[in-house]
Amino acid sequence: MSTTASFKRLLACVAATTMCMSMAACSSPQTPSSGASSTAKQSASTVKVRRGGITPLASSSTSVQVAPVFSLTAPVKGWFHAEAGQGTYVHAGDLLGTVGDQQVKAPVDGVIETVTQDNDVAVNYPLFSIRYGGMSASVDATALLATIGSDQTLAGRFQITGAQGPTDCTAIVDDGVAASDSSGEAAAGSATTAQGAASTRAMQCLFPKDVQAHPGQNATVVLTAPAIEDALILPVTAVAGRLGSGQVSRRDGDSFTTVDVKLGASDGTSIVILDGLKEGDSVSATAPNLVPGAQS
Repeated sequence: MSTTASFKRLLACVAATTMCMSMAACSSPQTPSSGASSTAKQSASTVKVRRGGITPLASSSTSVQVAPVFSLTAPVKGWFHAEAGQGTYVHAGDLLGTVGDQQVKAPVDGVIETVTQDNDVAVNYPLFSIRYGGMSASVDATALLATIGSDQTLAGRFQITGAQGPTDCTAIVDDGVAASDSSGEAAAGSATTAQGAASTRAMQCLFPKDVQAHPGQNATVVLTAPAIEDALILPVTAVAGRLGSGQVSRRDGDSFTTVDVKLGASDGTSIVILDGLKEGDSVSATAPNLVPGAQS
């Protein structure tokens, strides 16, 4: 099967599962104080926890935009030293600076707009802001980034509605730069709540400059992390929750018990179960709190 056909099948799968994912993700399971509770009535349809592989992903139907200035942040804590200055036009792969013994390189061609002064910096501290001279599209990658290692590299493809494709993203970068306000610097690519806690983390897929695109066009973007080859998994429709923790209804004899589970990455169809269940356990095919008349 060609790469294009595989991507189009993936887009169809993403569209088909969006409604089911939204229903389960929006349910806010009320965690019992004991960590599990009995449910007398539950859907008779069950699925089993099984071992398998998934490719973690985040996808979005979004709009083409002029690529915002983005930040490069410190990969580790340590002493930062800049090798390139403000206003410099850099090429993909150019060395921009170092943090300790870690190199910071340009992911794409672009102009450096700001550079942090040499300093002892924390991990994820903004070092450079770069302007890419092309188009992009943004994806909410909060759940994906929360469930993969910080050292894992994202890849991405996009399809502009009514145009040729799909096409590989030139690079995946933070959506925007760290901004200064009266309360200090805000984290790059994050929206903040009234309490100041990060609520979302968006990433942008930078389009190749030879792709003909216009701001406002509709596009679908899929970001993927390295595949997980062997893990305990369940259908996402059987799990209430997404970010780190959730609940399932485990079958115990003739009844069901609401069980807390620790969650890992998802591919939109299946989700990794890190703790709380074992291989072969039977659970309700419908997430807790979504069955009419069920008790949580």
